Amino acid sequence: MNMMSTAAPWDLVAEGYAETTMRVFGGYIDVALELVGPRPEDRILDVACVPGTLALAAAGRVAHVDALDFSENMIAELQKGIAATGVANITPRQGDGQALPYADGSFDAAFSLFGLMFFPDRAKGYAELYRTLKPGGRACVSSWAPVADSPLMQAVFGALRAINPDIPESKTDPESLENPDVLSAEIAAAGFREVAVHGITKGAEYATAAEFWEQMVKGSAPVLMMKNKMGEEAWREKSKIAVAHIDSNAGPFPATLNANAWLGVGVK
Repeated sequence: MNMMSTAAPWDLVAEGYAETTMRVFGGYIDVALELVGPRPEDRILDVACVPGTLALAAAGRVAHVDALDFSENMIAELQKGIAATGVANITPRQGDGQALPYADGSFDAAFSLFGLMFFPDRAKGYAELYRTLKPGGRACVSSWAPVADSPLMQAVFGALRAINPDIPESKTDPESLENPDVLSAEIAAAGFREVAVHGITKGAEYATAAEFWEQMVKGSAPVLMMKNKMGEEAWREKSKIAVAHIDSNAGPFPATLNANAWLGVGVK
């Protein structure tokens, strides 16, 4: 099983993820909300909500947001965000996106941005979105494009391989959601109609390679897990290697590092 299909790495990275996520993900959230077009009177669902990146952004546009994640620590970070912003129309809940704790036809719109892609049983994830939507409701599910197509992802995985050459080189999997045709087919197989997949490129600017690496250490579970396996002194030396690799391969800095993603939308 993919380690990202379990709660443990998400619990580990929750605090840093909440601190760094909007820098990269904010642009995708704006596009997802634009594509789905929720109305002020709508009740919407955010599945695999992590620290509520989309839920908090959508709260001011809709009547109510239900936000669910299987990571206890991610829900705790969302609760911090709710307290900090003072929003009163988000209901956070820990739970399984493959067995949603909501009644049939509860929502006007549903989202799972970079979450359902990790489910052990993606078909159940799509089916649950479909079940809990009202007729005519719209769902948006996103996935990353291949690493080879995204400078930001190349920088992260290249740095990890510079630290540990035993890590396999990332290869495109045509049977995964990296393939937009697979994403489209899976959404349609759940019963959705008018399915469309949009290629979206967003990114963030970083002043230095060191700043980028620091952000990835805080917000990327694979990087933080690698750090935790090493002592502080060993990690400092490995980080120097990572920063040098990023500076040589993703610079010159300051630089905007983009990531490509697929956003799939369907109507019940």
